[in-house]
Amino acid sequence: LHYTKGYRKTQTIPACVMSGVDPEQIASLDSAEDVALKELGETPEVRQKALNELRQLISDEPSLRCPTDDAYLLKFLRVRKYDTQAAFKSVKKYFKFRTDHPEMFKDLAPSKIPFDAVCRTHRLITVSRHRDPMGRMAVMLKTGAWSNEICTLNDFFRVAFVLCDHFLLREDSVLNGVVVVLDVKGIGLYHLVHYTPSVIGTLISYVQDCVPIRLKAVYVINNPQIFDLIFGIAKTFLKAKLVNRFRFFGYEPNGLHELVPDDVIPEEHGGTNERYNFNSIVRVVN
Repeated sequence: LHYTKGYRKTQTIPACVMSGVDPEQIASLDSAEDVALKELGETPEVRQKALNELRQLISDEPSLRCPTDDAYLLKFLRVRKYDTQAAFKSVKKYFKFRTDHPEMFKDLAPSKIPFDAVCRTHRLITVSRHRDPMGRMAVMLKTGAWSNEICTLNDFFRVAFVLCDHFLLREDSVLNGVVVVLDVKGIGLYHLVHYTPSVIGTLISYVQDCVPIRLKAVYVINNPQIFDLIFGIAKTFLKAKLVNRFRFFGYEPNGLHELVPDDVIPEEHGGTNERYNFNSIVRVVN
């Protein structure tokens, strides 16, 4: 993974691309420094002390090969709110996960995976070009639309991991977090064969314990009764904090427009997802 540092959020989201979002709310989005201070208690002194401590912990673990530049380590410290020991555990879990699942991370580039099939042709994953009212990155996943005819489940996850790496390039995404619109329309018995407890547990472990991303909310739409079974499995792996961040809208997602940009809402619910242009994302992740 490669990261950039020093990004300061200055983008203003045009009101015309968001439904029901107060322009004053958009204009008041805090800078990266403000968010870091308010939510994490980050100051230059706290940051430097934690960086030194985490760097030493990594140095004391010879078997752990990990980048130790400030920008890289800050992501783990921030996601664990400057609990150095917790950040160190996340670093170890992250690299252990990659070691234990090499098939998921080999040749992670759009040209090596079915990126076009997943994102362009079937629109299984969409990353909004805009932020939600709280400055958070918004993503849409159509897990109910996936099938082996599109790609293997492993390749579906690999595309998601490429986009996850893209999120980590942005300091504002790390600080403000990510929200997910989970569209499970079409999910059925076919998917239960593939979305096994082992698969669900593995993915949750990666998102919850390894990758330095703050998952702030999951909005589930078009959820049939069978999804209750899948979510019941997921809850056995999810921490209570994350369980409480799920919100279920069913087939009438009233209020969703006030929470996320229109380009991660299906047209059937008044959004613009089906008209989304993926060229900008492809340029970035390439």
